[in-house]
Amino acid sequence: MNNATAAVCALQLPTQPMSESRLDYYFRICADEGARLVVLGEYMLNSFFKELELMPKSLIKEQSERKKHALAAMAQKYNLEILAPLVLPKGKGFVKVAARFSPASSRFYEQQILMPYPHWNEAKFFANKAEGELNLPVFSYEKFKIGVMFGFEAHFDAAWAYMAHKKVDAIVVPTACTFFSESRWEELLKTRAFTNNVYVLRVNRVGNHKAASGEQWSFYGDSMLISPFGEVVSRLGKNEEMMVAKLEKTELAQARHLWGFSQILHKRLG
Repeated sequence: MNNATAAVCALQLPTQPMSESRLDYYFRICADEGARLVVLGEYMLNSFFKELELMPKSLIKEQSERKKHALAAMAQKYNLEILAPLVLPKGKGFVKVAARFSPASSRFYEQQILMPYPHWNEAKFFANKAEGELNLPVFSYEKFKIGVMFGFEAHFDAAWAYMAHKKVDAIVVPTACTFFSESRWEELLKTRAFTNNVYVLRVNRVGNHKAASGEQWSFYGDSMLISPFGEVVSRLGKNEEMMVAKLEKTELAQARHLWGFSQILHKRLG
C-alpha cells in the first residue's frame, strides 16, 4: 500500500504589517519542520475587506505589491510553496486571488464566487470574473493532489463536485470567519470531507475589526485539519498560532475503500 505522507503548515495570523519579519519567522519554522507547503487565511496579507473599502487605491496597491514580492522571495529563500489570498490591481480596480508562490514561479487564481451581501459585498468591490464555468486551483504537492477554494466558495455543491471530478486528495480552504460561526463551519467542512473522502485544511484568520456602527467583528481562528473520515484531527485556538498537519495516503485509501462514495456514484451514472 502507498504510505506516502506530506506535511502542510497552516499559519493563523491577523493582517500582517508592512514589515516581513513576522512572516519570515514563521516560514523559517515551517521549513525546519519539513512542511514545504504553507497556507495563510484570508486578509492576512492585505487589510480586512471593510478596511479596503475605505483605503486609497494607491495604499492598497503598495500593500499588495510589497507582500507579493516578499512572499516570492521567501518561497525561494526557504524552498517553500506558499498559498495565500491576496488582493491585486486589475485595470482601475482590484481582484481577489489565491496566490501560489514557489521557488521558481508565482501563479494567481481569481476567486470564482464572491460574497454579495450588503454588510460584506466583495462581488461589488472586486473586479473578479463573475460568469462562466468554475476553474478552481488544483496542483500537485509531494504525491498529493491539492485543491483550493475560498471560504465562501465552500458553501456551493458545484465547487465540491469540481474537486471530485479533479480527484483531489486534500482541499485547502482559506477563510476570514467571524460572527460566532464556529459550529456551522465545523459541521459544514466535516460533512464535505467525509462525503468526498478527502482531507480538508481550513485556515482562518484572527484579529478584530471595528465596524462603523461600533460593533466589534472578532475573527476567531479555529483553523483545523479534517480527515477523509470527517473527523477533526488537529485544530488551533483563538490566538496567533501555527499548525503542522500531516496528510497520509494510507488514510485516504482506507476511507475510500471503506465507503466508496465516488465509485458507487460513477457506477450508478455509468
